[in-house]
Amino acid sequence: MNKILIVCGLLMVSSIALAQEATTETCANGAGTVVIGKVSGHKYCRSNNSMDWWNAYAWCDAQGKRLFLLDDCGCGWSMDCIDKCPELISEGSGWHIWTQTHKDSSHAYFVRFRDGLVYYEYVHGHKLNALCW
Repeated sequence: MNKILIVCGLLMVSSIALAQEATTETCANGAGTVVIGKVSGHKYCRSNNSMDWWNAYAWCDAQGKRLFLLDDCGCGWSMDCIDKCPELISEGSGWHIWTQTHKDSSHAYFVRFRDGLVYYEYVHGHKLNALCW
């Protein structure tokens, strides 16, 4: 019985270590950090620097990727996802990322990682991080 408990404990510690390693992984030749989606487990590339929406879009495009879409939030048809993006919830994180999804011709939506809440902001002048996949 003790052997089973020890093996289970070792497996839990090694899985925690793997999750921590994944969050320090870089992308975009070191200009970004890998973010793992909470729902899908997909690896995204978050820019280390904030930028306006146009530069965020171009930053992803330059990597052969696209800016995150609200359709990628992992909601399906769930009513629990109105104005929320479960895929990007990262408790304690202060990151805000642009999405490719527009509210209108001058505003784009963004996601606050701390709670996954979705907001919109003027695309000119306001600086947030890009999230690509």
